[in-house]
Amino acid sequence: MKRFEFLEHTADIAVRVYGATLKELFTSAALAMYAVLVAKKKNRPQAQLREVAFEKSADKPEDLLKSWLDELLFYFSTEGLILHRIKALTLSEGAFSAKVLLDSLDAEYYEIQNEIKAVTYHELKVEKVRNKWRAHIIFDV
Repeated sequence: MKRFEFLEHTADIAVRVYGATLKELFTSAALAMYAVLVAKKKNRPQAQLREVAFEKSADKPEDLLKSWLDELLFYFSTEGLILHRIKALTLSEGAFSAKVLLDSLDAEYYEIQNEIKAVTYHELKVEKVRNKWRAHIIFDV
């Protein structure tokens, strides 16, 4: 199953993400966001990783997904850190907790593609279709 696909949008970047589980959907959404943000030039022999943990709660899956992406975007925008690996991601009814490894954005290894100003609520949708999860996300660039 493909993880994500980019969709036509007039001004921003729209993406549809997929997952067999809600956890896989969140992972796919993070990968899609970083595909918009950066391109990898070459492998980094000694990544400079930082472990970060965070928790969020919300009433709807759309709010949880936005919070997840907002948190990752915050570290990218403020500290120049990009997702290296998700160590742990636990989703429960109305909440998630995550531990991620973030790598420093080094121009020798990564090239910035687009600046994402925000993950928007515009057309944000998370749904279960035929026992699989799907979400529609628009990034304000």
